[in-house]
Amino acid sequence: MEIEYELTREDLYAFQWRSAYSSPRARRMAWKPYFFLFIVVLLVSLMGGIGADGFTFSLVKFSLLFVVFPIVALAIWLTTRITVRRFINQTLKEEKPERGQLGKHRVELQDSGVVESTAVNESSRTWAGIDRIEQDSNYIYIYTAPLMAIIIPKRAFKDVAAAKAFYELSETRRAAAAGDPKG
Repeated sequence: MEIEYELTREDLYAFQWRSAYSSPRARRMAWKPYFFLFIVVLLVSLMGGIGADGFTFSLVKFSLLFVVFPIVALAIWLTTRITVRRFINQTLKEEKPERGQLGKHRVELQDSGVVESTAVNESSRTWAGIDRIEQDSNYIYIYTAPLMAIIIPKRAFKDVAAAKAFYELSETRRAAAAGDPKG
């Protein structure tokens, strides 16, 4: 099975944004900084209750937790998103059409693996070398490494059924090569 398509800056942006915020791996990691922030603010709140008489429970001390934590968490969330957006956009400005990731791509699913061709490169991976395959509503991602993927826009397929067949074939072959019972 073979597909040809044009990869745009918007496609690369969508992949980078997904990697940072929407992918299953990113979602699993997203709560950790806020958890540690909560623990730090909680400890600071508790330390405020320690005095010469020992520990005194006071709602005033815990108001720090309920006021400071949401404000700082929101500031971190906004700052991170703005910084990541700027970084992605700066990186994409350096991409040249038909000289790297932007431009025409051809991806072929063979019995032995995946072959991707562009104007400047042709790469081949056996199915055993494919890390994982994921999809969302607009793309199929064939991960060749934990943070690198072949990005395939679903708009390149003639219909939803063709995109689904491509995804299922690639996932079946990857799973079979990995010895996964899904394959």
